[in-house]
Amino acid sequence: MPKRFSLATVLAGISLIAVSLGVAVWYFDIPHKPVEKLPRLHGQTERSVLNRLGKPDQKYEFTMDDAVGEFRIELYNTYPPNSPNNSTVEIRELTWEYPRYKLTVWLHRPNGTWTVLDTCRYRNGIMF
Repeated sequence: MPKRFSLATVLAGISLIAVSLGVAVWYFDIPHKPVEKLPRLHGQTERSVLNRLGKPDQKYEFTMDDAVGEFRIELYNTYPPNSPNNSTVEIRELTWEYPRYKLTVWLHRPNGTWTVLDTCRYRNGIMF
C-alpha cells in the first residue's frame, strides 16, 4: 500500500523546493548574462541615474585619448580614435558594486549635460 502524506507535508515540500529554486536563481544570477548592457539607462541624465542608483562606489574622469583597454572599447563606436576632435572628448565613468556584479555607466556631455553614453553590467570575476 502506498504511503500517504498529509497536506501540510506536501505543502512544506513544495515550499522548500520553491525557496531553494529562488535562492539558486538569486545566488547564481541566472537571469543575467556574465556581461550585458542596460539600454534602459542609455540617454538618461546623470541626475536621473544617480536618483535611481544612488551614489556610485567609484568615479573616474578621462578623455577619449585615454580610453584604453577592452573594458572601454564600446566608447569608440561613438568616438572613433581616428577622428582628431574625439581625443579631447571628456568621459565620466561611474561604477556601482553589488554582491554578485558591478555596473559601470559612461557619460558624455554633448550638449552641456552629462548623459549616459554606454553601460556595462558584469559579474564579479570577469576580466576585460
